[in-house]
Amino acid sequence: MPRPDLLSAQLAQALGRAIVAGDIAVGSSLPTEADLCRHHSASRTAVREALKMLGGKGLVSARPRLGASVRDKQHWSMLDADVLRWMRDAPVDHALLLDLAQLRLAIEPEAASAAALRRDPQALGNIAAALEAMEGDPVEALAADIAFHAELLRASGNRFFASQASMVENALSMSIPVTNAAKQVAKADVEAHRIVYFAIRNGDAAAASLHARAHILESVRLLQEGRE
Repeated sequence: MPRPDLLSAQLAQALGRAIVAGDIAVGSSLPTEADLCRHHSASRTAVREALKMLGGKGLVSARPRLGASVRDKQHWSMLDADVLRWMRDAPVDHALLLDLAQLRLAIEPEAASAAALRRDPQALGNIAAALEAMEGDPVEALAADIAFHAELLRASGNRFFASQASMVENALSMSIPVTNAAKQVAKADVEAHRIVYFAIRNGDAAAASLHARAHILESVRLLQEGRE
């Protein structure tokens, strides 16, 4: 039998995925503790801990004698790693992808500018390695494309930008297949990424910001067209 803490985490994962996918609708009540215990072969302690985890992520609220219910999406911790992962596993949501792209638009150009001013050799090497790997097959290219943007954030030297790397990784894992399909290409435009890299390597903060912004704006355009 799984440890109680592991069972709680597994139950939180199952319920979280169901909520994010819309299988348990916003505003609806979750099954009772007794039903959850019975269905998942879990103790009340494990169920309560799982609900506490989901409550901490803003997905559910619990009231004495009324049980737990799904909160409105505006209360969800959208940058929580688990919530983002569950969103990635759910059906494609163009509105969500647009929101994430617009968040990237507020962060990445500034991070690119900071990276150009900093020009850390190791960080530049990491970006260059991701850029080179983008020349590989589509599966490798997808992973490398995601790594490129995550390494760009880390190269900024700003801890707050760097902390958003996992958000960007999840966002891109959802959006790149959509935007590549819209462009009818198997993988991303390496040259567009190379322009950003060279601006950073050359210490041109303005150009790095400009090209990073243009790159994301292209994604926003494609996502908007796909939503229409």
